[in-house]
Amino acid sequence: MPSTALSTESLSIDDPKSLRAELRRVMPPEAFEPQPQRGVAALALVPVNLGLMVLLGWGDLPWWLCLPLSLLLGQTVTSVGLAAHEALHHSVFRSRRWEEVLGWAGFGLFLVTPGTWRAWHVQAHHSAANVHERDPDILPRQQDLSTQWFARLFHAISPGSGTWVSYISFFLFFTAQGQAFLWHHIRQPQLRHVRMNLVKERVLTVLLAAGWLALGFAMGPRGALFALVIPHLVGNFTLMIYIATNHWLRPASEDNDNPFVSTASVETHPLMNWAHFNFSYHQEHHIFPSMSHRFGPLLRQRLRDLKPEASAVFPHVRALRALYSRPALYSPTDGSVLVGRDGTPSVSTEELRRRLDAPGQAMS
Repeated sequence: MPSTALSTESLSIDDPKSLRAELRRVMPPEAFEPQPQRGVAALALVPVNLGLMVLLGWGDLPWWLCLPLSLLLGQTVTSVGLAAHEALHHSVFRSRRWEEVLGWAGFGLFLVTPGTWRAWHVQAHHSAANVHERDPDILPRQQDLSTQWFARLFHAISPGSGTWVSYISFFLFFTAQGQAFLWHHIRQPQLRHVRMNLVKERVLTVLLAAGWLALGFAMGPRGALFALVIPHLVGNFTLMIYIATNHWLRPASEDNDNPFVSTASVETHPLMNWAHFNFSYHQEHHIFPSMSHRFGPLLRQRLRDLKPEASAVFPHVRALRALYSRPALYSPTDGSVLVGRDGTPSVSTEELRRRLDAPGQAMS
């Protein structure tokens, strides 16, 4: 595309509006149309999930068969959740009713209602990804530990803090984040732009939790373990190995939501890409949130054609290792530096990216 190359010489990562506009120009129009077939595929998994829950909850199967089926259920529930994530960005169905159905099916086991998800993820997170104070999912700053109880808690359970709980927290982290938003973050003044019926979503969440508890009681301890608890833990873990690597290795900002700086994608196994509806294309999702992940690979190629250095794609396993080897606090003075509780160790996000981009580079 010679003419395009000539016209984009002045494009800059620091000018996300212009870069987005050029990317939209070179993408096919159908990339910005709803993709209902993806929602149909996800909804087709719902009776499968329900069948597995019934079989594991009340079937008289040996434990060695229940365990792999329970792990499989955790993955299929996660797949529906990732399709629901896409649908609630309006990139799957034109019907809000079907978005709601898929939202409940995908996030219900994680105690997140569609209304909470829209407020938490679509409005709060996407309007200020990795922006201090405004993004409810951002890592805390070093100075926050001395003034904010929630920052101390968030740091203690985050990979890289070095606490024992940080090594197991991913099994509950996503559900905990949803509850933190619903009961803590939403009352913060910096989120006053977020619109949601708080009483309604809290009541629905309590009813949802009560419903799962009642179902678990009806199944009994063994049935609840295999049908509900293990799939819930597996789903949380699977979601978090994406979410944490998408943002927590990238620079933070005081006021600028720039997906070419704040967000990364991961290069994961092709089977995971297929099963998880291309969720690994997360930087591409933040560039165009209402574009289906189906077009993530094409958008990545177009971005690399226009501005190769703007495309951040980390090897998935190595990015996970980096999470646990780097400190988990942002510097008080520089959002591109991560530090420990006392300021050491210290590493820049630029250095982290250099290590992740270099084959065979150690992450310690």
